[in-house]
Amino acid sequence: MPTHSSLLFRLPALRILMLGLLVGLLTAGLGLGPASASASTDSTASTDDSAANVSASSAQAADTGGPAAGQTVVFGIPGLTIDDIDPERTPNLYRLLSEGAAANLNVRTIGAATCPASGWLSFGAGARAQAGPSPAAEDADPDDSARCPTMITPTTDGSADAEDGAASAKDAENSDEAHADESAAGATTARIEGFDAVTEPNIGSGYTVDYGMLARTVAGAGQAVPAGTDAAGDDSAYEPCVAAEGPGAAYATADDDGVVTNFTEDATATDCRLGIVDLGAIGIRSWLFDPIPNYSYTVPPDFDRDTRVAEADRRLGARLQEVRENAKDGAADPTIIVAGLGDSSGLPQLRAFIAAGPGFEPGSLSSATTRTPGLLQITDLAPGILDVLDVDSPRAVGFDSTPTDDDPQQRIDDLVAEAQKSTTIHQNLSTFSITLDIIFYVLFIACAVLLNRSILGRRGGATRAAHVHRFLGWVSLAVASLPMGAFLAGLVPWSRTADPGLGLFLSVLGTAAVLFVLALIPPWGRTWRGRIGALAGANLLILAADLATGSHLQANSLLGYNPIVGGRYYGLGNQGAAIFIVSLFIFLGVVVSWLRARGRRKAVIIVPLVIGLAAVFVSGNPSWGAKFGGTIAILAGLMVLVALLTKIRLTLLRLALIGLTSLAILIGIAFLDWLRPAGARSHFGTFFDQIVTGEALQVIGRKLGANLHIIQINPALAIVTPLAVIAILIFLRYLLHFPRVHAGSRTGRLVNKWRGRLPQLFADSDLHYGFLAAATGLGVGLVLTDSGVAVPSTGAMVLLPFLLALSAEHAEEAHR
Repeated sequence: MPTHSSLLFRLPALRILMLGLLVGLLTAGLGLGPASASASTDSTASTDDSAANVSASSAQAADTGGPAAGQTVVFGIPGLTIDDIDPERTPNLYRLLSEGAAANLNVRTIGAATCPASGWLSFGAGARAQAGPSPAAEDADPDDSARCPTMITPTTDGSADAEDGAASAKDAENSDEAHADESAAGATTARIEGFDAVTEPNIGSGYTVDYGMLARTVAGAGQAVPAGTDAAGDDSAYEPCVAAEGPGAAYATADDDGVVTNFTEDATATDCRLGIVDLGAIGIRSWLFDPIPNYSYTVPPDFDRDTRVAEADRRLGARLQEVRENAKDGAADPTIIVAGLGDSSGLPQLRAFIAAGPGFEPGSLSSATTRTPGLLQITDLAPGILDVLDVDSPRAVGFDSTPTDDDPQQRIDDLVAEAQKSTTIHQNLSTFSITLDIIFYVLFIACAVLLNRSILGRRGGATRAAHVHRFLGWVSLAVASLPMGAFLAGLVPWSRTADPGLGLFLSVLGTAAVLFVLALIPPWGRTWRGRIGALAGANLLILAADLATGSHLQANSLLGYNPIVGGRYYGLGNQGAAIFIVSLFIFLGVVVSWLRARGRRKAVIIVPLVIGLAAVFVSGNPSWGAKFGGTIAILAGLMVLVALLTKIRLTLLRLALIGLTSLAILIGIAFLDWLRPAGARSHFGTFFDQIVTGEALQVIGRKLGANLHIIQINPALAIVTPLAVIAILIFLRYLLHFPRVHAGSRTGRLVNKWRGRLPQLFADSDLHYGFLAAATGLGVGLVLTDSGVAVPSTGAMVLLPFLLALSAEHAEEAHR
């Protein structure tokens, strides 16, 4: 007689929905539990403490009549890296780094590499932007797309480009008059002629660019020193404005019309609280284009990088002396920031960022968006500087400082090693991906051969077929160890070796070998199920532990994400999510089969639910995995697994309910995350904010474009992806009719011909259920994750070796 619990699970689709809601409630509770709340509190506290420290002089002026806040000056040197800093060649940069905090800077805007113009434009807007080429650059060499656009020097007094016509000159003059009263002493209003051509590439790019946001926000903040204090009328108080010196600084401070309110020849001599100075770029001749007097944006034929870096340091030293000379009496010490706002060639790299002055102790810097000590992104700089100035920022992101007692050279070496790691990963990623693709195709063909009894059975081959099958099982087990080896390689300091590329290769093989050996240790190592279960379980534990401790293995991994690309800095990446999904459900299939064989009927349901919900928590917690689409995929796979284990027949309606329920749960979590302060939100809260502001469709369009771009740059993936889509469509039909297909239906006539020809391992229904849940997760991941084509493709490269190794257990039966 059926039990009460079995009757419950046999009720109609409403029970499926209730089950999904139950899972969702648990997930929502876990997703914003103590860990997330603590992270939010810590992040907010860190930001508040940073702001309090940085603006200590302003607070003293307000409360005790102490010194007013000093001037903040940003020196931009596109192309500068931490590796360029040397105590002999660059004494001024070295001294700033010794006295202050430093970080590697991601300068990715739109496109693989960032020209200086794009870097300056993005810096001022606090968002990714691309600067378009001027007509002069296009006419000079229309076939050379590798060169950077020339930067347009602003014109003042409305007198530039008179040849463009009287109407154009009149418009410029009117614009200058409109802004003339806003300019500070020592500065004037200027205009970047043809600014529409500069900003044109950002139309339809999928990014919202607020040109000149930094300058406008500082200007709108009011007095730098509160009225009514002892320092309010003192000439040591600076005006709330931004002085721009040089064409790059003009790009950073220009508004939508290209108008620069405070353009000057010496930003340190003005009364503006913030000065931005363009010191020129470091780069190679084939990358930078068109000479700009005194700004080094074209490199001479006898270019030597060390010489150019030394020249940049000399210019910086001279300007630092001017900062000290121009400092107002009674003001606090100035804050000096140096940033490498762009690349120096077509090869993207991490650049240098240094901040010295009040509030910046020797150490490393990070932000709430990277959550990685010693790493910032270019879109962090504007809100971080606003935080330094104690001005409210739209993004509420500040610089988080991690002090250290290490000597300056040790800090440089550490940052250089991290930058070298990112560069090596970026350069070897395509090779590694193509290698995995080739292995996948070889195993795919081998699997097809082994599942066809007639091929190896011809001409006496059946006597050797079992041996070949077992041999490929061992090969598959080794191949299945490689993906996690790519993550574990991050534990090895290979970037400090003489040949980082070779060090990376040996580290991946070495850590994969450790996992392979781990899978062979008794008692689980005695059977193929035990070996695969151990390997899948190890994958789960390693990924979960990494996400809970800051996702350090995900970063700078061949299957994770790269700081140079900057798509994600923490949490679970797409390829990591694919491995996580496959490992989870194959592991659960093995565990459930083991429990069922020992008569643990209750555990067959309870264990998958507990482990599955824990996996959902790891992936969906905004402070850990923060993976929106991946968490929905895991939830959907878990619901399918539970439904199959409880003998609930899956229909198209119930599958749709599972998907909608999973999506509703995650949107609820995103809403709760959105309620937190802007600087403490994860990807979940950011996505919900995009829904509220109407940017979600724009973002989705950009993600779809990224999917197509991935296929374009990876020809092998262009073959794998259509196969994966076809497989998913067939799987959905198969899932609807599993385990019996009515012989009279069209599907039945097709499928029944292959009954009994599936791998022998699927005779174990629990392993079969695990496979179906994994396939469900990969299918949902394809649709809902950004750059989702990587999910089923990477997942197949793990799932196929698992299945081939598992089928080796039945090699003798399969080839009799």
